Amino acid sequence: MLTSTLIVFLLPFVVSDLSINTYDYTVILEGHALKGWSYELKNIHKLNCLLECSKKSDCLSVNYNQKDRVCQINKQILETSSVENNIIQTFEFCYIERSKYTICKCGDILKYNPSAVSGEYVIQPGDGGPESTVYCDMREDGGWMVIQRRQDGSVDFYRNWTEYKEGFGNVNTEFWLGNEQINRLTAADGDFELLVEMTDYLNVIKIARYSLFRVGTEEFNYNLTISGYTGTAGDSLEWHNGQQFTTYDRDNDKSSSSCAEYYKGAWWYNGCCDSNLNGLYLTPGTNDVTSTNWYHFHNNNNSLKKTVMMIKRAP
Repeated sequence: MLTSTLIVFLLPFVVSDLSINTYDYTVILEGHALKGWSYELKNIHKLNCLLECSKKSDCLSVNYNQKDRVCQINKQILETSSVENNIIQTFEFCYIERSKYTICKCGDILKYNPSAVSGEYVIQPGDGGPESTVYCDMREDGGWMVIQRRQDGSVDFYRNWTEYKEGFGNVNTEFWLGNEQINRLTAADGDFELLVEMTDYLNVIKIARYSLFRVGTEEFNYNLTISGYTGTAGDSLEWHNGQQFTTYDRDNDKSSSSCAEYYKGAWWYNGCCDSNLNGLYLTPGTNDVTSTNWYHFHNNNNSLKKTVMMIKRAP
């Protein structure tokens, strides 16, 4: 039976010895664990324990043994009406409810856990909306969140407005994260930068990096804000700055005809494009305006072999 020593802390919880409170663990029971609802045990870092919980639809809380790094994943939360029947005192553990923490960005995952590897993670953008599955690229300067990938033509990118709004594909292969999600990410949590990494048919890799990247709301047709180019691929987005997103069924470009229909893609077309990364995936090296291309890479419309677009919080 619990005594009056049970304490509920209404303070941010500190992961390891770091004081950054990107992960907002607002209700913690130190020295206690939920009893009888654990269905999986893992020996992992505290942050990874919370990540594991966020990936499971039936995980509602975790018990974490800070000494032995034991993660207990629970199907239940503490019932405050009958505390003594649901919680036990155990010095090494702390109790955290899933609904009380937020995982916002790939960069913070890497910051808290430098050994985190590239792969699929579940995050919740800073606007407090629903969770999303994303791919985090944990390269040397990493913490990049991938928003687009083309690599083999396995996914059809010639799609309508709704599909580009909601996103499609598989985050581990070819996909578009979704304009609604990209807007939520880049609008709610400070300035973001963009890195575009492209590989041509000779396996030459070039990059275009932008210090400012933002996508507007659907009210403004997911308009593009882009600036601050550096890189080796040439700036094939400058002409697209300020343009609205266009699909074959929603023509928002400045051309008298539909750029999306003519170039077989969906993009922030002007009248029409210096880049077309959502165009058709043709045999790499094919010189065709409908292809997945970045004009300044070779000063032509050669279809690229691979493209990856990724964003992270600007320093």
